[in-house]
Amino acid sequence: MKKVILLIIVSIFTIQTQAQEDLKAKQILDKLSSKTKAYTSIKATFQLIISSKKDGLNETQDGSIQIKGNKYNLGIKGQEILSDGKTVWTYIKESDEVHINSIGSDESDGTLSPNKLFTLYETGFKYKYVEEKNNIHTINLYPKDANSKAFHRITLFIDKLKEEIKEVKVFGKDGSETTYRIKTFITNSPLADALFVFDKSKHPKVEVIDLRE
Repeated sequence: MKKVILLIIVSIFTIQTQAQEDLKAKQILDKLSSKTKAYTSIKATFQLIISSKKDGLNETQDGSIQIKGNKYNLGIKGQEILSDGKTVWTYIKESDEVHINSIGSDESDGTLSPNKLFTLYETGFKYKYVEEKNNIHTINLYPKDANSKAFHRITLFIDKLKEEIKEVKVFGKDGSETTYRIKTFITNSPLADALFVFDKSKHPKVEVIDLRE
């Protein structure tokens, strides 16, 4: 999930403009953060687009995610990824196997945790306001600790009227681009905790691969 772009400031005027734009970005993100934190849960469907010129890759698939606090249930092509906030289960349907990791180890490669899709901007990023077009704010995020991340930049597209993220683009260091395009967004639905734990009884023949240390 990955790509590169760095901004170069060549004059005092540009520096002043950037400072103003950064303040505008902060105000928008602060409002978005406050609104998102007030939700008891999030249910969303999205279109996932992965492209890489180097690898000749251009793949589109549909996905869904349900989030409750630090718990999540992510469904994408051929996989279901669940977490209760402590453990992560990755169920691979084709091979009927489930990989078990401790929370955090699934992010060791610097990629994004699914439950942070709507709040990833809150910590660890510098940000810059880009533009407003058709009531959509565009804001670039740059990781402060770039060496630990698999990406150089994330671009957020935020609905100005609804104050909701509509699209997230991740530009990776390997030249790839990963886009999450939000299709539906429902908040404050009751979600049972069992939704975020892999139920082995529903998959009696599953091969369990426990990768926890």
